[in-house]
Amino acid sequence: MSTIQLNDGNTMPLLAFGSGTALLNLTGSDEIDRTKVDLIKCAIKTGYRHLDTAEMYGTEREVGMAIKESIEEGVVKREELFVTTKNSWKMTESKNAIEISLKKLGLDYVDLYLLHSPFWTESPSDLQKVWIDMEDIKESGKARSIGVSNYEELHILTTLETARIPPAVNQVEFHPYFSYGNLRNFSRQRANILTTGYGALAPVTHNIPGPLDDTLKALSEKYGVSVGLICLRWCIDQDVAVITTSQKPTRMEEYMTVFDFKLTEEEVNEIREKGALCLKEEYIPRVVRYVEGLKKKAEAAAAAKNKKE
Repeated sequence: MSTIQLNDGNTMPLLAFGSGTALLNLTGSDEIDRTKVDLIKCAIKTGYRHLDTAEMYGTEREVGMAIKESIEEGVVKREELFVTTKNSWKMTESKNAIEISLKKLGLDYVDLYLLHSPFWTESPSDLQKVWIDMEDIKESGKARSIGVSNYEELHILTTLETARIPPAVNQVEFHPYFSYGNLRNFSRQRANILTTGYGALAPVTHNIPGPLDDTLKALSEKYGVSVGLICLRWCIDQDVAVITTSQKPTRMEEYMTVFDFKLTEEEVNEIREKGALCLKEEYIPRVVRYVEGLKKKAEAAAAAKNKKE
């Protein structure tokens, strides 16, 4: 498994197995889902060494159980794994939130702890205050590295204005039809912040038709791999760590072969340039759509309550 060095000196595997998306626990139940545990164990056995979860996914217990059993069965050692989780809701209570996450995971520390979104804060000073707690968490040893998720340039700039320790990672939606403009280069140049991408398979999983169809198909045929692997490799060839997931062991194995080939610089640029011509005039990041949807629901509920009263 190929790795990349973070700005704090730690190393992170470039390919992660995510326990969000199809593995989300939407029931709110604390009962461990054995099927999900076995899937995560399968990923570890297949060779994945980076496991990505979050408070809001509701899968920290399953990830923790899979790690525990894999260690007991001699498949892997704790120090061989890179575990990421995120504080999703209570950004101002990160110190408490990580304690809860560590308990669910059954771990003494995580390798990377992220603030899941900047959109729950109300002011620039809020962003700066929550980052102070993240720095304390890193210094406590409960997280080897700290970072952010779904941050845009302004959020990063605001954080860096007062940060003693810069974020090591910014995890964002990243795929051939959406790569946040210059955010990746900006992050690297300002503080050597690594971009980690989720949703890399969007052109395949979301069936987005557009100007990349022929290019992705041609590259798929040239390298003898699936279009999905071309999308994953496109991220990695730009030093973007990538998160993927699957409920099929054969897919897990397929995605691991992303390190068996490499796109040329010209091919990477062609995908980027054609992807920018996406038929949609403006691609709205999924996290923004999600937050806006929650706010609309809250406003509708408040309006209904007021009307009732």
